[in-house]
Amino acid sequence: MKKIIPFIFLLVIGCNQVSPELQTEITSIKEKLATAEKSLQNANEDKTAFIHTVFFWMNEEVTNEQKADFTKNGLGKLTTVKSIYKSYYGPPAMTPREVVDNSYDIALVVHFENAAQQDAYQDDPIHLKMIEDYKHLWKRVQVYDNLLSE
Repeated sequence: MKKIIPFIFLLVIGCNQVSPELQTEITSIKEKLATAEKSLQNANEDKTAFIHTVFFWMNEEVTNEQKADFTKNGLGKLTTVKSIYKSYYGPPAMTPREVVDNSYDIALVVHFENAAQQDAYQDDPIHLKMIEDYKHLWKRVQVYDNLLSE
């Protein structure tokens, strides 16, 4: 047993020694983890200060293919406007509650970091082109804009 103890001691010491290359790699991984942790913390921070919500009621004769084109190509391209912080679009959820309006066909919800970015969005060529290309499809558009308070 006395002969095994020095061997175990040498084994433990040998395992605790790290080569310079391995130490460099460990340091690099620690830095990457710290950066990833900071990114995750920032990702959870919502910078929304202005929400622009648009509801579209389509004309009766509009086909499902036209609705799909409007959704994919009209709204899909619209959400690439640079002043948009984040956006969502889709049909009503058909929530069966008396206070819920499920009568619209498609809704667009756009978040901006401030009112000035929403103003820029209104004049953006992509926004204006989407209106020009698709306005013949809808019979009604209803917009709700709201500021978020802290």
